[in-house]
Amino acid sequence: MKNKLISLLLLSTFIFLLIGQTFAQIMPKNADPKLWQRALAIHKKAIIIDGHNDIPSPMYDEDFDLATNSKDKFHLDGDPFHTDLQRLKQSGITGEFFSIYVSRTYAENGGSGAARRALDLIDVVYRAVEKHPNQLIMCRTADEIRKAKKQNKICALIGIEGGHAIEDSLFALRDFYRLGIRYMTLTHNNTNNWADAHRDEPRNNGLSDFGKEVVREMNRLGMLVDISHVSVKTMSDVLDVSTAPIIASHSGARGVADHTRNVPDEILKRIAKNDGVVMVNFYPSFLDERTNNEENERSKRLKPQIDTLKEKYKDDKQAYNEAERKLFAENPIYMPSYTRIVDHIDHIKKIAGIDYVGIGSDYDGIPFLPQGMNGMEDLPLVTYEMLRRGYSEQDILKVLGGNFMRAFAQAEKVAKINSRKVSGEGSLRKIK
Repeated sequence: MKNKLISLLLLSTFIFLLIGQTFAQIMPKNADPKLWQRALAIHKKAIIIDGHNDIPSPMYDEDFDLATNSKDKFHLDGDPFHTDLQRLKQSGITGEFFSIYVSRTYAENGGSGAARRALDLIDVVYRAVEKHPNQLIMCRTADEIRKAKKQNKICALIGIEGGHAIEDSLFALRDFYRLGIRYMTLTHNNTNNWADAHRDEPRNNGLSDFGKEVVREMNRLGMLVDISHVSVKTMSDVLDVSTAPIIASHSGARGVADHTRNVPDEILKRIAKNDGVVMVNFYPSFLDERTNNEENERSKRLKPQIDTLKEKYKDDKQAYNEAERKLFAENPIYMPSYTRIVDHIDHIKKIAGIDYVGIGSDYDGIPFLPQGMNGMEDLPLVTYEMLRRGYSEQDILKVLGGNFMRAFAQAEKVAKINSRKVSGEGSLRKIK
């Protein structure tokens, strides 16, 4: 009997260590150990969908292999890495949206090659899945995400960031859908020929007639419309047109932090009626106005020194990045805790309802994370904070991925209702 008790104790200790190693590396300071273990259990049970990760750009531009340990490493632009296969596993994520980010430079000043850039990034995601089949699997439907969860694999989902990637062609939009694109952010920070962005000069009064056609075609295909980065008028126009749930793949609540990248309350209410989802971004400057103000002020104040460093290290990018990081470290700004993420979740829950909020980290697309977070491995902290604030297990499961899964499945149903059979039934409109 005594030996049996010892064996059970050893087994319990092993399970405790295993769970702790599987997810976040460090329990929050002053955390309740029992509550932490309960949070990890809920996290492990959940289907977790992250709406936005920019890792494909360094995968292509820097030949970064997801199997490489990325901790304490930096992109060529100097920003820290947040993602690799091990960190993905530690995050507990079931489905990660790999962002096919197309810079505005491909659309400005007569630029071209936006669609080509998107194709290159799509290819690099597929190659990563082919290279790491034991960990990753391509997913295109809600059912495939559920199957991947049962197989203990991570779904690679793909979404385009920047509607200029379709080069004003619904033909290209359909081709991207065939390649697995399951959402498109209608703009990035730049207004394009058919949709106005959040911080650029408006040219379309929201959505142009062609922009509305883009939304209808996305509905017909079953591709989610993403309103992150667009203007409020564009958000409103999308909600007027779309017959399927929409998403904000990586945006917070403007009622918590008054930033144009966040969604205002009147739109949150309409997204609830639309059955859509707002997936909260982790970037501190979107989470907290004080951080945003101090970051902007620091950029202006240090500009002469930054310009000097650029000239001094014009032939040594790594040396410049190190010098810039040192300068920023000597001039720190206010950094909110990871708990600020849940402040945004709280607000969206209050205004729209618990069924209309999710997570959209923006990993590897932002220069720093909130205090307490270093990368994907720390995602369970969000689960813990929700549990600490009294969220039920059911509500936590909704936020982590259940709400997105509902919206995704509904978008698929809308496509079927629209009797999509062949691409020839879609609109042939294009901008010449």
